[in-house]
Amino acid sequence: MSAALSGRYQVVGVDRHPAWGNPQMEQRIEELTRPGVLEEMVSQVRPELVVHCAALTDLDRCERQPEEAREVNALLPGRLARALPRESLMVQISTDAVFGGEGPFFREADAPSPRSIYGRTKLDGEREVAERGGRFLIVRTNFYGWGSGRKKTFAEWLVRVLERGEPATLFDDLFFTPIYVVDFCERLLRLIEEGGLGLVHLAGRDRVSKHEFGRYLAQAGGWPLDPIRPGSLSEAAWTAPRSSELSLDSTRFEQLTGQAVPGCSEGIARFLEDRARTVSHRFHPAVGATR
Repeated sequence: MSAALSGRYQVVGVDRHPAWGNPQMEQRIEELTRPGVLEEMVSQVRPELVVHCAALTDLDRCERQPEEAREVNALLPGRLARALPRESLMVQISTDAVFGGEGPFFREADAPSPRSIYGRTKLDGEREVAERGGRFLIVRTNFYGWGSGRKKTFAEWLVRVLERGEPATLFDDLFFTPIYVVDFCERLLRLIEEGGLGLVHLAGRDRVSKHEFGRYLAQAGGWPLDPIRPGSLSEAAWTAPRSSELSLDSTRFEQLTGQAVPGCSEGIARFLEDRARTVSHRFHPAVGATR
């Protein structure tokens, strides 16, 4: 997100770790849960726009440590929102895990029904941001991409498995609408600049199972399909319960921006093409012009 924004804005990035990639921005190493740090940063930077991406996303860890999940996923976004001037835009990145019902293709007006502590605390975080009032944008998504190197993402793990020809069992009864993270960031920037506010779903066009996603990836990379084996959620030994239906409807995003969301094959092709590119070179030239 920093790389996408740094072409148009003067960006100050905040993380617990040094920046990776090559975005041109100021970076501050901070622990956001440290008392007073949010108020201090807002006072010093006086931001027009804050994109809050920090979250505890390990579902099983959230289940084992619910207070930590509540602190990071629910209370932290609320404190940040309240620290901002009312004229500043707060963008909260949320998740499809706020749903746990029938579906498919959940819309913004559909009632959330999270099954996990992760989903419940992320939903609480949405409410904390909305209750602040002022200008806010809550964006639910499910993205994939190349990581920072500190830990492998699901998509990176799957690429490594396919390259080695090792077997991978992927669920054929868990459905989602994945979007490549660069496609997501470019569209989020468009949404911000079009004045989008409130709650918006921004995900991929295609509803696929995890198993189908793996086969799409294997086909795009020219790897054999045989190692991708179907499995069931009922066979998983997880701590946190998972919903089998997480697909999001992105129609409102398309209406607000006039821009379509990408299909699964399209996103995977771009994901593989970007492997050898630096972070800033993964974005289309249109994402530019410093503001």
